[in-house]
Amino acid sequence: MPYSTEEKKQENEAAILEALLFLSGEPLADEKIRAHTGWSLQKIERAARKLQDTLQAYGSGLTVLRAAGGYQLVTDAKLHEKIRWVRTEQRELTNAALEVLSIIAFKQPVIRADIEKLRGVSSERVIGTLLQQGLILEVGRKETPGRPIMYGTSPFFLTCMGVESMQELTRQVGTFTDNATGVKHIKNNILQTANEESGNGKIAKSNE
Repeated sequence: MPYSTEEKKQENEAAILEALLFLSGEPLADEKIRAHTGWSLQKIERAARKLQDTLQAYGSGLTVLRAAGGYQLVTDAKLHEKIRWVRTEQRELTNAALEVLSIIAFKQPVIRADIEKLRGVSSERVIGTLLQQGLILEVGRKETPGRPIMYGTSPFFLTCMGVESMQELTRQVGTFTDNATGVKHIKNNILQTANEESGNGKIAKSNE
């Protein structure tokens, strides 16, 4: 990757960040970039902008994605149809899993009893599957009798959705006070991501 000769006499921030993201292969949080480089947040942002500008200027097939509180090198979305890459690490989601994931994304932090109240059926098995797939996490315990586990979406889920935070996802789908409407919009957004591969093909709709 060519870089300006004007930067040769000083630290080439874009090249360093590019190397880190390449080695990581997944979103690298700001904190981890700071641990590797000692840079401030402002310097990290500057390096990311510089790297993105360089990639665009030279017509690279890669782009810098801001996701899950960090940065990741990903394939330019414009090339998805041309390269037709078959990914083997997809998280296939059944209708039940899509529904539970959507409820957790909309209501988090949320306990299993509240999920089952909305669905009307047991969700223990589906929650276990989503935990194994790394799409949700245990985020604490509710201070009520029995101290039930609370669930929330994971950084990996945000990466799959191509967003930096749940706040960004909420802005994309809108803010709803009605549970059914909010869950439906989140579910549609997840399905759109799976269909359009905007999440790098990591979520796919199961035929089950």
